[in-house]
Amino acid sequence: MNNNYSFPTSLPAYQERPTEKRRQCDNILQFIKRGVDNLLQLSEVTGLPQSTVSGRVNDLKTEGKIDYPGYVVYKDRKRKRIIAIKPEIKITQKELF
Repeated sequence: MNNNYSFPTSLPAYQERPTEKRRQCDNILQFIKRGVDNLLQLSEVTGLPQSTVSGRVNDLKTEGKIDYPGYVVYKDRKRKRIIAIKPEIKITQKELF
């Protein structure tokens, strides 16, 4: 028996349901803005598995909407602290007048 492992098995699952992933990202970002600051806590409040939350957090990080500025202790363990990044609003002088 000869198996072909060259096909990326996670790619079809990653590409399906982009609107669902966008909705999950938006929900997770709202919880982060309200003060939820680590992956385990996000998983608990959203009801999503940690792997799904981690994937959406990575998507948000790639988009530049969140950052990891340090660590927080949650349930007796040191975890990455997640914060939302406020978008910079650039106003030109032309828009002021």
